[in-house]
Amino acid sequence: MLLSRYCPEHPSKGSGFVFPLALSTAAVLLLSSLSLQTLAMHGRQRSRQLFTSAELADARQSVAMDFLQRTSGSNRCLLAVPSAQWGNADLCPEADPQHLKAGLSDALAWQLISWQPQDFASGTLQWRWPDGSLAKLELVLPQ
Repeated sequence: MLLSRYCPEHPSKGSGFVFPLALSTAAVLLLSSLSLQTLAMHGRQRSRQLFTSAELADARQSVAMDFLQRTSGSNRCLLAVPSAQWGNADLCPEADPQHLKAGLSDALAWQLISWQPQDFASGTLQWRWPDGSLAKLELVLPQ
């Protein structure tokens, strides 16, 4: 009888709350850590997308600069006509249109698809990347 006083067969109503409390706390901590991990992964993905966009914009500007450098000197007169007409030797007798049809910019090769002047100060440059994708850029010509 003395033993039953210290070890009752049926626990009282207030005992046994520690295990459910521990399980609940563990579940809350697990969900919180998963939420934080998801936020971190989303942030990393967004950062990667922004970097890729900036890298692409930089590559496009590099191609534009390379094209403009190639149009200096005797090739400058080719900017006044569409690239489809560059085969006409009478337009710019001293120009070399082949020099403008491809280039290398920051280790990225590009191939001219078309040049279409808009007016005397601008035009649309379209080219192909090495992977076959096309790019287009409105280009303001330096004066």
